[in-house]
Amino acid sequence: MDHIKVDLHLHTNHSDGDLSPSDLVELCFERGLQTIAVTDHDTTSALQEARECASKFGIRLINGIELGTNYLDDEVHILGYGIDLQDAGFQDKLSIFRKDRLLRGKKIIEKLVSIGLNISWEMVRNIAKGDSVGRPHIAMALVELGYAANIKDAFKKYLNTDSPGFIPREMVRPTEAVEILRDNGALPVLAHPLLSNSKSGRKSIQNLVELIPELCEAGLMGIEVYYGDYDSQQVSRLIELAEKYSLIKCGGSDYHNSENRDDPHPGDVGPPQESVKQIDLAISREF
Repeated sequence: MDHIKVDLHLHTNHSDGDLSPSDLVELCFERGLQTIAVTDHDTTSALQEARECASKFGIRLINGIELGTNYLDDEVHILGYGIDLQDAGFQDKLSIFRKDRLLRGKKIIEKLVSIGLNISWEMVRNIAKGDSVGRPHIAMALVELGYAANIKDAFKKYLNTDSPGFIPREMVRPTEAVEILRDNGALPVLAHPLLSNSKSGRKSIQNLVELIPELCEAGLMGIEVYYGDYDSQQVSRLIELAEKYSLIKCGGSDYHNSENRDDPHPGDVGPPQESVKQIDLAISREF
């Protein structure tokens, strides 16, 4: 396979990544990427800095976002590409999503304290720094405090759905997230549909074959095919689904700069350049 030039799934410290937008873009440049998308959770605040840095390095930056949704009591994530940052209604919705994240985070901390863990909300906020606090920040605190060996271990022990610190989050349905993105003029893409062994709590979506037609009816335009640590069988299955429903084959590393040794890095995995051309065409039609 040719050297990978595209990574459409990257996180900064404005949500649950570790690197600043500039440091992330510089790393992508060093690793030979030409087109990237910064896809922080529920916030677009990293995109201006990322764009300024990308222009210095001659990298194409696509405005991205990742939205969490609820489907059959599981989280399903929807990516958006080509976000209109000036859309006030869209930014208002993101603000509500971030407030819901904060409320959930506080409830998780209360639950962890109730089972005897010496963890505080102040510590988690200090770790998060940005305005989109999530479970990964709580996991980082648990590692720092010695309650878990690493982030994946923290999720397994305390934060996954079947763990003692889990609190469900108020989230929209996947179809609603797709519609929110379409209303913004962005391109909605189904994120990481299958099990990932390297990612914390990343399970296969239940009833995926029933969900995809619903999402397509709502306006889904793409699906992550070339993702993280997916093996050739998983990629082949997702290619079949993408072709069956005429979805753009997207993908990326889902890089957070976590301490997980199995995590792919920018440039390790990603879609072909043809996918970027298809995204550009779709976005231009949206506007």
